[in-house]
Amino acid sequence: MHDDDAIRPPLPPALSRRHFLAGAGATAALLALGEARANPAWATSAGAVLPLVAALPAGQPVRSQFAPNEQVLAAYLMIVAPLANSVRDVAPNYGWMEDGWWRSPNQPFNSRIMEHVATLSWFYANNRPWNPYYRDPALLGRLDAALGYYLSLQHADGSYPEYSATEHHLSPTGFGTVALSAVLRDLRAAGELYDRRVEIRDAIRASSAWLVDTSKPHWNRPVQFANQVVAGLSGVVEAAHILGEPAVSASVPNRLQIILDDGQAPAGFFHEPVAPDAGYNFDVMLPDLGALYLRLPDPTIIELAERFAEWFGYVVVLEPGRNEGFILSGTSARNIVATFEPTPVDDVDRSALARTLLPHVPALRAFFASAEEKTQARADWAASTAPVSPREKPNTSPRLHMHVPQAPVGVPGSQRDAEVAALRYRQESTFTELRLGTLDQQYVFVRRPGYYTAGLYGVRQNSLQRMGTNAFWHPVAGMLALTINSTGPDDWTTVADAVGTASSRGPVTATHHAGSSASGAVIAPAALTGYTGVFTTRYVTADNAVRTDVTHRADGIRRVMTTSGPSRERIPLIIATTDQVQFANGVAAPYDQETITVTTGITVTRGGLRFVISWGTPLEAKYAPMDRSYLGNRTHRILTISFSNSLDVDLKVVPVP
Repeated sequence: MHDDDAIRPPLPPALSRRHFLAGAGATAALLALGEARANPAWATSAGAVLPLVAALPAGQPVRSQFAPNEQVLAAYLMIVAPLANSVRDVAPNYGWMEDGWWRSPNQPFNSRIMEHVATLSWFYANNRPWNPYYRDPALLGRLDAALGYYLSLQHADGSYPEYSATEHHLSPTGFGTVALSAVLRDLRAAGELYDRRVEIRDAIRASSAWLVDTSKPHWNRPVQFANQVVAGLSGVVEAAHILGEPAVSASVPNRLQIILDDGQAPAGFFHEPVAPDAGYNFDVMLPDLGALYLRLPDPTIIELAERFAEWFGYVVVLEPGRNEGFILSGTSARNIVATFEPTPVDDVDRSALARTLLPHVPALRAFFASAEEKTQARADWAASTAPVSPREKPNTSPRLHMHVPQAPVGVPGSQRDAEVAALRYRQESTFTELRLGTLDQQYVFVRRPGYYTAGLYGVRQNSLQRMGTNAFWHPVAGMLALTINSTGPDDWTTVADAVGTASSRGPVTATHHAGSSASGAVIAPAALTGYTGVFTTRYVTADNAVRTDVTHRADGIRRVMTTSGPSRERIPLIIATTDQVQFANGVAAPYDQETITVTTGITVTRGGLRFVISWGTPLEAKYAPMDRSYLGNRTHRILTISFSNSLDVDLKVVPVP
C-alpha cells in the first residue's frame, strides 16, 4: 500500500524569476525557428503567468530512436507543447485545457477533456532519448494547474460531469479514473507534486467507490452502455493496482458477473445501450476487457469475450481471399461503421489491448492483424523518411498511447488464418441461426450454398438500426448488397410513398414459415436455428403499410413486397470498379452515371460470376451512384425499382455463360 501522506516531503521551491525568464526566452527562441509542426496553442496570458512549454526542437521526432512498441507516442510528442499551452493560466477556469484537443462539447464543465493530464504526466515522468519534456518544469507547472482544475470538477460522491456542470456521468468517471491513476503512477515515479498526489489518491478512491456502487443508475437492469461500465471497472482495477489497495477492487468480480448476466445480450453483443454496436463493442469494450484481464485474470472476462466472438463471427463478413470485409452495419445502434479492416498500424489501433485475450479466446484471432503484420508495420514506420504527423484535433484520445505500448503484438498469421477459415459462413454452406436480443429482437443469419444473408426483426432500438433484410454475400463473389445505417438512402428497404413508411426504418413483426411462402407451417423462433430447408420470413411494418415475404432457397432469395399504392424497392448494391452492370433490356449502367430505364432486371458481373436481380414485369428502375468508397475499390450504388401494390424480386448468383 502506498501512503502519500505518511511522510510529507518538503514542497519544491517556487519558480524563480530567473527560471521563468529562461523558460520564456527558450520558448521565444524556439518559436522563432518556425518549427511548430502541430498547430500551436496559446495560453490566455501567453506565458506571463505560467511559462509556456517549448516547441519541439527542430529535427524531432527521430523515428529510429523509438522502441517498436512506443512508436505510437511520436505523434503525441508533437502535440505536447500546444496541449500543455492550452491550459488556461488566468481566471476564470484556471487550469482548463481550452483548445478543443479532445472530446466535445468543448466546455469547461466537460471533464473528459481533462483526461489528457495522463499525456502530460507521461512525457514529464518518462526518460527517453527522444523526449525533451522529461522533467520539464514548465510542463510540470501546467500539469499541476490542469490537475487542480480537473479535480475541482469531481462531485462529492466521486463522479464527474460531461454534458453539464451538475451531471453525474458514468463515462467521464470511468475513463477519468484510468487517466488519473496513470498520472498518480507517473508523479510517484518522478517524486513530484506531493499535495496533488494526495488529492488524486483521494479522488480515485472516491470515483472507484461510485463506479462499483450498485445503487447508482448505471447498474440498473439491464445494464446499458456496457462499454462505459466496463471502462469504469477497468479504472477501478487500475486504481487499486496503483494505490496498492486490493479492497478498492474487491467487488469487481461480482460486477463482471452482473455484466455477463445483464449487460450482454443472449445474442452475444454488449449493450449499447441495449442493442449491438460494432464500433463500441470492438474498439472500446473489448480492449477494456483486455485491460481488466491484465490486472484481474477473472474467468468471467473470458466468458464475456467468447460470447462476443461468436456474435462478431456473424456480423463481420470478410471478403473471399481477404482478411478484411464488411460489417452488417444495420444491426448497430450508435455508430455508422460499414467496413472491417484490421490494421497493424499503431496510430489507429484502438483495439490493441484486446489482443491480451487472444491466447484465451481463439475465435477472436480472426479479427486482428497478425504478429508478423504488426512487426512489419513497425519496421516500416521506423524506416520511413517521411515527417511524423502530429495527432489532430479532436482525434487525440489518450487511451491510444496508454494501450498500445503495453499490448501484445498478436498471434502468428497461421493462427489468425485458421480462425478466419473457421468463421461459420466460410466453413459451412448451409445453416440458419436465430439469435435473440435483450429487447424483443431477432437477429437471423442464413447461409445457403448460393449466399449468406441476414435480417433484423422486432422492435427498433433507435433511429440508426435498420430492420429487415440487411445483406447478400456470395462465397466467391463477395458482398453484393449491404445496408448501411447512415441517414442516406443506402439501406435495403421498401417505401410506401402514399404514407411515407419505409420498412427498414421502424419496428416490424416477423413470423417464419416452412416452404416457399408464408402459407407454410409456422416455425417457432427457437426451432429456426438449425433449420436447413427452404423457409419464408414474413415481416410487417407497425402500420401494416408494407408486408415483405423473404423466401430463403438454396441458390438465392425471393422478396415479395405488398403495399397499397405507389412504392419503391431500394437495394443498396456493393459495386467494384471492375464490375460490369447492365439492365435486362441491354442498357448499360456506367459506374459513375445515374441511369433510368424501364426493364425487368439488372445484372452485376464480377469475374466469372453474375449477380442477377430480376422482377419479371417491366418497371422503371434507377441505378444511382453514391459518393462512398469501401476497401479500396468498392462503392455503393442504389438500385430503386418503382412499383404499385406488389413486387416480386429474385436475387441469385450464377456462372457467366
